[in-house]
Amino acid sequence: MVRSIILLTGEREVPFFKEFLWERDSSLNIMAAHTRSELIDAVDKTGGNARLISYVTDVIVPRHILSRLVLTPYNIHPGPPEFPGSHADSFAIWEGSNTYGVTAHEIAPLVDSGPIVAVCRFPMPALATRLELADLAYSKAVEVFAVVAAHCADCDDPMPRMLDEHWSNVKTTKAQFRDLCSSLSKVPTDALDRLQRACGPDLVSA
Repeated sequence: MVRSIILLTGEREVPFFKEFLWERDSSLNIMAAHTRSELIDAVDKTGGNARLISYVTDVIVPRHILSRLVLTPYNIHPGPPEFPGSHADSFAIWEGSNTYGVTAHEIAPLVDSGPIVAVCRFPMPALATRLELADLAYSKAVEVFAVVAAHCADCDDPMPRMLDEHWSNVKTTKAQFRDLCSSLSKVPTDALDRLQRACGPDLVSA
């Protein structure tokens, strides 16, 4: 039986990710989905007998889709387990973290709650801006994809879980990010540069 992999990601990533997967197994049936509706359609076409790899996307996999997937699905996104939730890069800068990273985990109904299978951490660059950190994290996310995709191309078994890695209990939200970007008048002078680097173009000036 032909094995299927669904890539939930942006259009620019698909050709490169397909090439990587086909180099591992040329018989793979690889389907691309960029939206929630396209994901649902792909799952319908496979009857749920497919491996889902979600890569750096804002699309949330619905609970009823997760329940239909036969194989363990994975999500790869910027942000280490210390910064679950929305806008991890901004909050890592704002909180003065010394490290940042990328996490791969099993997809669960609650965002950033599934067991962790891979983590790539790196030192926080000096005076990094939000956009600079996002670019660096994206390059590391490609490396994590290679690890996850190689496993998924080779077998249907779940990836080993990293039992020593755990999500932080503090999960940031889009509303908290908006509040951060609107706090210019509330922060002390010595924190203004850090706020500007954390919020980037979303910083509200008035």
